[in-house]
Amino acid sequence: MTHIDDKVIELARTALSFDFGGEHFFRHAAEMTQNPRGQAMFLRLAEQETGRMDDLHTLFGAIVGEDEWQRLAAEAAANAHPSKVATDMEAAVALRGHHEVVADDTQALRLAMEMERRVIHLFKDLAIYTEDPVIINLIGKMVEQECFQYDSLQAQLDSVLNVGLWLDTPEFRMDAKY
Repeated sequence: MTHIDDKVIELARTALSFDFGGEHFFRHAAEMTQNPRGQAMFLRLAEQETGRMDDLHTLFGAIVGEDEWQRLAAEAAANAHPSKVATDMEAAVALRGHHEVVADDTQALRLAMEMERRVIHLFKDLAIYTEDPVIINLIGKMVEQECFQYDSLQAQLDSVLNVGLWLDTPEFRMDAKY
């Protein structure tokens, strides 16, 4: 196996870890937050995680081959609980000085945003390993979905923290002229 092959295999393993661990992580985040709306949002995100496996199969089947993808998926399924993703995120909570059920809403949102950020970078890193326009299109669609989830989490965090978004153009002038 070449160095590139090793990198793609590692990306596939990471993607599988996110896929198998994402649902568990979002359910765990729902338990971490005290707000019923926050819990509902995290549970909705957990349910959305289950639909990505077909896209991953198409994506990695084309890049690493069907047989290798099936082997990696079976390996990941056998080691899915606890997921490396969920374990890493729980370790991040512990490092911040909180225990599983004590972390607050903002930490649950920040950890979820970090997970989404990692997934976005994973798919962007993967795009350099193929020239197939169908697969590049699929990667773009997956990045777009993850960016939407990240932006939704950011909006939730802004709402919880009671802050607005930075404005990219001035909305008013100090001399009272509009």
